[in-house]
Amino acid sequence: MIVRLSALLLAILLLAVGLLSGTAAAQSAGMPAGSYQCWANGAARLLMNFSVTGPGVYADYEGKPGRFTLDPATGRVTFQGGMLDGSMPDGFIAVFHTPNGRPTVSFRSPRGAEAAFCERV
Repeated sequence: MIVRLSALLLAILLLAVGLLSGTAAAQSAGMPAGSYQCWANGAARLLMNFSVTGPGVYADYEGKPGRFTLDPATGRVTFQGGMLDGSMPDGFIAVFHTPNGRPTVSFRSPRGAEAAFCERV
């Protein structure tokens, strides 16, 4: 019990001083609820905008519901239903991460290049 509590206190301390990756902390808690605005090639991609409405649940820009899964080990997001299901060509993946503390879903090509991204606002 004391060892487990000490590890938790250490993790909290590391988060407080910014030594633990924000990505790891965000992924362990899931994708934060809220609206995500999407961009590609320097332009807004309004048809990709979505809102995380609860754990594993989202609504697309038209309000159609969908589900998603987030692999905490890789950050990979898989969308089922709604507009984001199949929105990218075969081989593309969605990855959740928190660059500069901003929750972001990045849509990446098979080579890893970012084709579009959606940031929580």
